[in-house]
Order: sequence, then C-alpha cells, then structure tokens
Amino acid sequence: MKCSRTHAKCGRPDWPPELAPGSSGNVSTRVADDPSIIAITPTSITYDEMVAQHIVVVDLLTGASIESKGSPSQELPMHRIIYREMPDVSAILHTHSPFVTTLSILRRPLPPVIDEMLKLFGGTIEVADYAASGTEDLGHNALRALGKRTAVILANHGNVCVGPDISAVLQTAIAMEAAARIYLQSLQVGEPFVLREL
Repeated sequence: MKCSRTHAKCGRPDWPPELAPGSSGNVSTRVADDPSIIAITPTSITYDEMVAQHIVVVDLLTGASIESKGSPSQELPMHRIIYREMPDVSAILHTHSPFVTTLSILRRPLPPVIDEMLKLFGGTIEVADYAASGTEDLGHNALRALGKRTAVILANHGNVCVGPDISAVLQTAIAMEAAARIYLQSLQVGEPFVLREL
C-alpha cells in the first residue's frame, strides 16, 4: 500500500538516533484517501531493520489490522484515541528521547524558554497523568494534557507529538528534545526566565 511505503521512510536512519533507540517509540499516520485507516509502526522491530512490509495498516474504529501480518505497536490504543478525538491530527510520534524522558520522570512541564517554542508548541508542554503503557488510559490522559498544543509529556514514559504529517511531528520531536536539553541545562545554573504565553 502507498501509505505503508510513505510511512516506512520515517525509520530511524532518517532520525536523530537518540529520538528512538532500538525499537522504542512509535509513529503513525492517517491514510490519505481514507482518514478512518491509519498506518503504524510494528512492535519489537528496530528502526534499522524496519521495511515497508512491516508497517501495520489498522482500522481506526475497530483497531483490527488490514492486510498486515505483523502486530502493531502496543501503543495503538493511545494513537486511536487521539485520532478519534482530534480529527485535524494526521500524524502522531511517540519517543523516549533522553532529555524529554528526564522531564517525564521528574513530572516537570517544559515551559516556553525560547521564543520559537511559543509558535511551535503552542505554549507550555504539560505532563499527562501517569498510565501504564499500552492502555486506553494513557491515550485519555495524553489527550487531556495536550489541549491545543502540538506535544505532551507522558509521566515516567516519554512524549507524544501530533501534527498534520510525519515531517511536522518529527520536527516537533527534534525541537522538543533540544528545548528540553537547554531547559535542564539552564536549571543547573539558575532559574530560567519563562516567556509569557500568547
């Protein structure tokens, strides 16, 4: 399927390696000609090994695989909830990048300390309440904390970025990891000045 080939281009060779070590994290996208279907990365396959045939095509309503032999990411319930409740979102990226994950285990939001963060993220990136991986609760908690922003921190887990396409969510994730690093480094020196949200 065309959606699978497009989706596979976001394997880790095209990403900064710290965003998704090994087979951690996951990415999905709506199928362009049918938004009720999504393509999502499989479970337990590293990005270095992943090819288009591994991508799992899923019915958004039922969660059933369509013409796919592999198993979808265990975070499929979270992806399905976000897509169902946010019809303008066409791509979702979940990472375990180190600086963002550091904030997640501290359960500390990422405030706008650089002006570009206001435009890119829509304000402070909040921390969603904790829920176990692979559960619908994780999706509901992420959805509540997202609000109108493009990213959310998952408590003791990592992050989720949402947007109109895979390129956009990838850029959000890269920028979020860079901002988290700067923020955590600045905390070692003093108290960062936070910009007023629009």
